[in-house]
Amino acid sequence: MLEDTYDLIVAGAGAAGMAAAIIAHSKNLKVLIVEKTKYVGGTTSYSGAVAWVPNSRQNRDRGVEDSVALATEYLDNVLGNLPGRDARVAYLNHAPEAFEYIEKVSHLQYFVRDSNSPDYSPQVPGAVLSGRGITPKNFDGRLLGEKFKDLRPPLPELSLFGRVMVDGVDLYHLLHAKRSLNSAVHVLKMLARDVRDRVFYSRFGRGTRLTSGNAAVARLYKTVLDMKIPVLLNAPIAGLLKDGGRVSGVEVQIEGLKRKILASRGVILATGGFPWGKDLRKQHMSDVPVGYSAASTDSVGDGISVAVDAGAKLSTENSDGAFWCPVSVGKRSDGTTAYFPHLMADRSKPGLIAINGAGKRFYNESENYHDFVRAMLADGDGASDRRYFLICDASFVRKYIFGMVPPLARARRAQVRSGYLIEARSLEELADKTGVSRAGLQETLQRYNHFAAKGVDPDFGKGSTAYNRYLGDPEHAPNPCLAPIDKAPFYAIQIFPGDIGTAYGLAADDRSRVLDEQGRPIPGLYACGNDRSSIMGGRYPSGGITIGPALTFAYLAVLDVLGLRPVTTTEGRASA
Repeated sequence: MLEDTYDLIVAGAGAAGMAAAIIAHSKNLKVLIVEKTKYVGGTTSYSGAVAWVPNSRQNRDRGVEDSVALATEYLDNVLGNLPGRDARVAYLNHAPEAFEYIEKVSHLQYFVRDSNSPDYSPQVPGAVLSGRGITPKNFDGRLLGEKFKDLRPPLPELSLFGRVMVDGVDLYHLLHAKRSLNSAVHVLKMLARDVRDRVFYSRFGRGTRLTSGNAAVARLYKTVLDMKIPVLLNAPIAGLLKDGGRVSGVEVQIEGLKRKILASRGVILATGGFPWGKDLRKQHMSDVPVGYSAASTDSVGDGISVAVDAGAKLSTENSDGAFWCPVSVGKRSDGTTAYFPHLMADRSKPGLIAINGAGKRFYNESENYHDFVRAMLADGDGASDRRYFLICDASFVRKYIFGMVPPLARARRAQVRSGYLIEARSLEELADKTGVSRAGLQETLQRYNHFAAKGVDPDFGKGSTAYNRYLGDPEHAPNPCLAPIDKAPFYAIQIFPGDIGTAYGLAADDRSRVLDEQGRPIPGLYACGNDRSSIMGGRYPSGGITIGPALTFAYLAVLDVLGLRPVTTTEGRASA
């Protein structure tokens, strides 16, 4: 039964919000979660949910050497004087302890993959080639019982048959099933699990072997259910209550009616930023079109808007307003629109390049998604129409995933019919179908193919760094990221400057207290996740720099609610 007063109210049931509620409950606070949608999980449900945690317990257990000083050196070198350094220092000092605590009081568990996962600028002093990115363990969704329906489904185009979730290991085995007995066995086990789900657990409507972000939020939600923390779904936040300058509760909409609920210790905002907030985007990010975000379409800035109305500052000092990612747009079988994030699966593989409207390459295709879109936005050629395409040939599509298209002839034909995948018998036809310059494309491919055959890319250095090679094809030599594009038919997918979330957000300090326009903390108001301004200054130095800070600042916010301060130890860890 919904009560009139709680100690703490959390707005948003994504990873950050649920983590904050769990931590608060574990410290004997009475907590309520209010969630706008019918689902828990937010954009985290779509993501890999990797967390960037230098000097983590997982690495210390493995004997991997890392330190706060080394990670600080890396961030200072990559980010320079971008805003948020104090918060970055707090994050590096306290993230290991925050994750240890969350793992101790919840079902959330992380591990380090055997394969290396370099920082995104591995050539920079302070970078490491593996270990800082930790991955959530898979989860059996059947443990949620009938509450499984509350879990936001993953993007179907990132799932096998639109219903079977796959992680990085699964993807490797899927692509090698015809060449490796071990991979074939792995795939057969996945398919057998799906058959069992279809026969005995059809009521769930999809596979129950949860991976990546879906596994992370399911583990958190299982903890919320076990702790009996009330979650009010379909209850968007409509405003903040204040008492003498202090935030004292929230106003939410329940079945069309507004209700005031008091919070004696404070309110934590974790509603997911504003990637789909048209008004906020128009006001603060007008140079980038709205409508190409791979984040949840429900994330429109609800928490940010009510906080600004209550006197909070929306910080736009970061170098970039969003965490960029090239996105392609297609149609699903049910008629809904798919916004596919080209993160890691295709751009780095050998035999693919990106071109602009002039038919020219403009950046290293193997670089991280954020910097790739920054190059799209800064590109001069073809600026009048801002059209960009990924192109490849027949050899590529038969071997690798290309956007939403798996390496299957049937799927390829279907996407050609839908218009998502452009197919051409010659380069001239490809240029005509995409509308790019014939001469530009011919010249680009002639030069690219000449050097790709030698395994070098003097123009953009594709495959020249450890991060590039990590995402390439290790079985392709001499460069795992380069191969000629010369086997007809040729293929193209149009891409747009998109994002996976916003980097602008509420100004907040190193205790996650929301600040007003004068830089003063607003008593009783906290923000974490993408509702708070990115501590990375609007850049993306490594995988996991959204989830890592989201959970860490959820932890620090709850400690501040309780009047506790984490204390940095000589090992760079924190304790409360």
